[in-house]
Amino acid sequence: MLDQRLVQLLFCGVCLTLFPSHADYNRLDRYGHEDMQSQSESEYLELIENTGKIWSGEKTLSMLDAYTDYPRVYSDEAQSEPAVIQSQKVYQGLQYSIDYLQENRVDRMLSVNGVSFHHSTLLQTARSLLNWNEELTPQALKDNFYLVDLPSANATKSKFTGYYTPIISARLYPDEEYRYPIYRSPMSSQRRLSRTQITAGALANKGLEIAWTNDPLGLFYIQIQGSGIIELANGERKSLKFDGSNERPFRSVAMHMKNQGLLPASPSREAIKQWFESNPSEMDSMLNINPRYIYFTLHDDVVRTASGTPIIAGHTVAVDTDYIPFGSVILADVPIINSNGQKVGSEWRILFPQDRGNAIKGPGRMDIYTGIGESARETANSLTGFGKAFLLLNKPQYDGEVTVSLNNAQNTPHIPAI
Repeated sequence: MLDQRLVQLLFCGVCLTLFPSHADYNRLDRYGHEDMQSQSESEYLELIENTGKIWSGEKTLSMLDAYTDYPRVYSDEAQSEPAVIQSQKVYQGLQYSIDYLQENRVDRMLSVNGVSFHHSTLLQTARSLLNWNEELTPQALKDNFYLVDLPSANATKSKFTGYYTPIISARLYPDEEYRYPIYRSPMSSQRRLSRTQITAGALANKGLEIAWTNDPLGLFYIQIQGSGIIELANGERKSLKFDGSNERPFRSVAMHMKNQGLLPASPSREAIKQWFESNPSEMDSMLNINPRYIYFTLHDDVVRTASGTPIIAGHTVAVDTDYIPFGSVILADVPIINSNGQKVGSEWRILFPQDRGNAIKGPGRMDIYTGIGESARETANSLTGFGKAFLLLNKPQYDGEVTVSLNNAQNTPHIPAI
């Protein structure tokens, strides 16, 4: 007889064993939402449109190994071209891309923004970049690779946001402090219970608890994010992976609190936390405004992406794979937004499309992974706006038979099959 959990796996169509979960549950996003209504409950930053040339003349930073705290500190002297891209993570990401492409070889043509190329071109591109012996600057890349524009649906530039992995304290057994359960998905119709019913104990003592936490608000945010990490008393960390939802619609608690006049017009997570600290008796009823509940399973494995590669903070990006294939390489001018939602600069980065999410739609929609924990959350919430982005493609050598047209109808290079 089939194992009960295997039956659930087959029945629900849940095939993801990766983390963090920009899940492909019938193309659900990392939250398990069919139609995500909010990128972040705690931040409401305006997206800033700023069109211009690839070198805009505004203050620009060189690529760093990872994002740091915002706002950045800038030199008063504007640069005409950013400094050399120097990041060990770039070479690590290129190797991951090569490994992925070698394991997933396909004989087919691809098309990005009117540019056609063979799938093997992605592998050639990653190998060329990995073996690059010159300075790795945006201008050098522009001179030696094809740059294919990746505009968003409603703008000439790409739209960026950030995502992260939350972490909370937890125990494998309950006590007086750690009394808030984390559940795996029930097999029965109880799976569709509302958050109010679950909070009231409808699933208690049924063998569904996988851990207990002392931070119900932190657990709530992990459920919004769709995955997370728990840290035990001895410092050991385990990952929480998406195990389905109660299939109820998502409703923003932060938006509700703002509409009720309980929070300022642009509520931050800190403001929400302070309100709950001042009104602890209101915690359950307020969080139950969102009827959606996410279930998890507990794992010991490393953080991986939807493509199966290890995740790289600051460089892994979730994309719409209908437009941008896994294994490709992107050069992006990522906006830097301060705590007031103002664009204070930008920096050129090499990004690796390794993850996906249902809210990530179109060729110019990108969600950059920022890391684990509180500082990563702050960075993710500060990463929103528009910037130039280009898909890098290797320039084939002329062999007497293959020609390359650099001015097709879309004014972008056409790369024939080689």
